[in-house]
Amino acid sequence: MSNWCKNRLVVTGQSVFVDELQQWVNGHVVPDYRHAIQQSCRMFLAGCAGILKPATVKPGVYVPYPGLLAHPGVSSAQNLAFEQWFWLLKADAPLTAENIRQIERLYSQSGIASVKWENIPPLAQARIADVIERQFADWFGMVGLDGQVDAGSCWERLGNMPEYTVPCDMLMLIPTRLATELNGAGGALLRDVPATVDLYGRQYGIEWPCGHNVGCVRDSINVLTVHFDSPWYAPAGEVIGELSKQFSCQVEHSWHMSDAGRSGYDRYDHGEHVDGGRIEPEVLGGEVIQFTYADKDSLPLPPNAVAS
Repeated sequence: MSNWCKNRLVVTGQSVFVDELQQWVNGHVVPDYRHAIQQSCRMFLAGCAGILKPATVKPGVYVPYPGLLAHPGVSSAQNLAFEQWFWLLKADAPLTAENIRQIERLYSQSGIASVKWENIPPLAQARIADVIERQFADWFGMVGLDGQVDAGSCWERLGNMPEYTVPCDMLMLIPTRLATELNGAGGALLRDVPATVDLYGRQYGIEWPCGHNVGCVRDSINVLTVHFDSPWYAPAGEVIGELSKQFSCQVEHSWHMSDAGRSGYDRYDHGEHVDGGRIEPEVLGGEVIQFTYADKDSLPLPPNAVAS
């Protein structure tokens, strides 16, 4: 298929780590970062609606979205939690394990998890519905049917935390950022905050940082071969290096960009780049069936490779 880069990973390591990596390949991992994003979407909506308010009288103006702090509140455990969450948003905090745990704690402390749509006052519902309608495609991954968005259903959906992620979810390897995720691919919600498409391109090397048309074969107890497609380009070397580091394994990454006529490979060992170069793909019916290694000593390395 045009505009897709063909990728192959050959993973070698201790069986327990290869088992865990195979779960990541198949998407059978709880996406804690996604929970933090959904919880933050609810916190954001509650702030816009005036359900949660800053605990101090003047916490400052949030320039990217002034309406978030438009309702000064009183000191309470719920409002204090909202204000602490706001500072994470303002910093566009990376969704590290520590920050994810903090967001979960603040979300619980805010009490917003138990708020049902039918118990929200009409004016607050209208404010929430306005934001949801603008962000529907970014937050829920689809367009509205006939322009109609059920804000109540969306509010409830944000409270349902997914148990599985997508195959080869690269956001689980390198943390994404809080405000950027709320801003979405369109980047129209928060002024002067990057859109996800910009962050993903810089951080993961591809606009959609996950695997497409993923398949894997367990060659032996210690070896796993993975095939997946990525849009236009191969994932950044930092992504594959982090995969090798987190799962304490050796990863050989081969890739072929059919439209550009470019191919290459890189090898990582426990996060360290140890080899790389060009390869020649064997293509049948538009599909890569085998990679043949070229003489790497006589060919230039790809731009992101480190000579061994």
